[in-house]
Amino acid sequence: MPTLFIRHHIYELPQQVSDHWLSNVCSIKDTVASVDIATENILEVKKNLNKSMKEQNVRFHEAHDFGERLAAEQRLKEMEALYEEIVAMGEVIKILKIRIYVADRSFAALEEKVKGIMATLESNGYRPTIFLNEMQAEWRSIYQPYEEQQKEVFAVYGQPLQSLAVAGGNPFHFSSLEDPYGDYLGSTPCGGNVLYDEFIKTQTRLYYNSLVVGTMGSGKSTLLKKRFLARAIRGDYVRAFDITGEFTLLTKTLGGKVLKLDGSAGILNPLEILRSGETEGQSYMRHISKMSTIYRFLAGQAVQVEEILDFENILRELYESLDLSPRAVSGIEQQITGLPASRYPTFSVLLEFIRQRIQELQQRKYGKLEQALAEQHILQYDKIRRVLENIVRNYGDLFDGPTTIDNISDEQIVTFDMSSVKEMKAEIFDAQIFNMVSFCWGNCVTNGKIMKERYEAEEIDWEDIVRFLIIIDESHRWINTEKPHALDQILVYLREARKFFGGILLASQSIRDYVPEGSSAESINKIKTVFELTQYKFLFHQDSNVLPLIDTIFAGVLTESQKVRIPKLEIGENVLCIASDKNLEFKVYLTKEEERLFAGGA
Repeated sequence: MPTLFIRHHIYELPQQVSDHWLSNVCSIKDTVASVDIATENILEVKKNLNKSMKEQNVRFHEAHDFGERLAAEQRLKEMEALYEEIVAMGEVIKILKIRIYVADRSFAALEEKVKGIMATLESNGYRPTIFLNEMQAEWRSIYQPYEEQQKEVFAVYGQPLQSLAVAGGNPFHFSSLEDPYGDYLGSTPCGGNVLYDEFIKTQTRLYYNSLVVGTMGSGKSTLLKKRFLARAIRGDYVRAFDITGEFTLLTKTLGGKVLKLDGSAGILNPLEILRSGETEGQSYMRHISKMSTIYRFLAGQAVQVEEILDFENILRELYESLDLSPRAVSGIEQQITGLPASRYPTFSVLLEFIRQRIQELQQRKYGKLEQALAEQHILQYDKIRRVLENIVRNYGDLFDGPTTIDNISDEQIVTFDMSSVKEMKAEIFDAQIFNMVSFCWGNCVTNGKIMKERYEAEEIDWEDIVRFLIIIDESHRWINTEKPHALDQILVYLREARKFFGGILLASQSIRDYVPEGSSAESINKIKTVFELTQYKFLFHQDSNVLPLIDTIFAGVLTESQKVRIPKLEIGENVLCIASDKNLEFKVYLTKEEERLFAGGA
């Protein structure tokens, strides 16, 4: 059966049009729209305007009816304004010819479509018509420019419009994000929805980490709390590191726990081996690496490689002496994670262990060559001893002792209140937050392994998997180019989080916070890698002097126009960059209830 088609020709537009008004005619279901645009001869426009203004002026002065007089005056003012724009500001007049093509295989169905389309257009102020006996010319017009169309015998002149009105009618404005299981974050400038789900998996969106950067008062904290709330009400695990205490109300409202990390809520023993990998051996190796990083923090200075090696060897010897090594027996690894807290050593035990090692070295007899090596070992061990003594004597309430904090592994929502710890030395703050992040990572691995097994066994669907979100506000305090050892560890977490259905959200006020002045090229490359491992980057307002750094760190991520927009973004506005997918600008939406719960800064 042949396909029948009819073409609507719009010969009159509404008196007033809104933004993206062309989408009203270009987005009608089961139709093809063609819009021909040409530029009117400006001299001809001026000539016609002059003639029309004279006519309206005569009508104004000779009108016998008040309504006619008022209409003529209004029309004259509009023409005067347009003439002024053309002369003074170089306004250009465009000509639009809009056609809508409708097709169907039966005449009755086609007629029904035509009726519906005409009714819709007329209700919106458009005047469509169908030119009889001109179907061939109208069909050819799809492939002809406007000038060629006007050579037809019965050519119809287009609708003259100001270029600003044409530009504002852009129908290709569909900037939106609509994830199948997303929740409403806000809207784009053109009214598109932003339904966002950081745990969606597509051909291009493969991992679940995020970065949020925004100056004070720009809306950064609001976004963090919206993500906190969104994941919590889904039943996912949420862990938040709160520097200012502003997550407390939200956490308690949702029935979660708030733990102060100044020691008042108990101790998390750094020497306790937490599950951080798929096997006990992986967990052990990562634990040793974690302890090396914590030691670097606590030493508070540039630590030599030899000192770190000696520290790791001492630690290994201590664990072996306590039968906490994962070495395989009969092909089966020994369990060293998830044991009672009393089974693990503390810093006091480690301090006593190294004192004994120093004493043993001092009491041995050496030859001349061995004596120099022994003295060097003793000096290295003594450096380690002094660091451990400082931990035990001055910061024992934070680090020295078996784990005494409540078991939060099964707690869905936990906020770690860092407001009191942030006033301590940077080294102590860094070590404590890193210790807790490692603890959260252990929780993530435990949950992820369970979910992975159940999903692969087809016991649960993808949308029913319980995810794990770690939110780290003010992350630049310990993740920056001056602390490469922390970067190495967080890179491991960022790379492997997706395996355990986990996501890490890093937040800070400025990109510059992550890259202090004088950073080495090697460290800058590491921080670049950190950012590359974040699938989502929310860029709120940043100062214009940060733009060169954005070029360096986010090379090729932003278009020139998006980059220029960043210093001009208002409260709540941000540019979301989705790696390997798309960028879109949107404004975060805040309900009255969320405004009460979030209680941000004034």
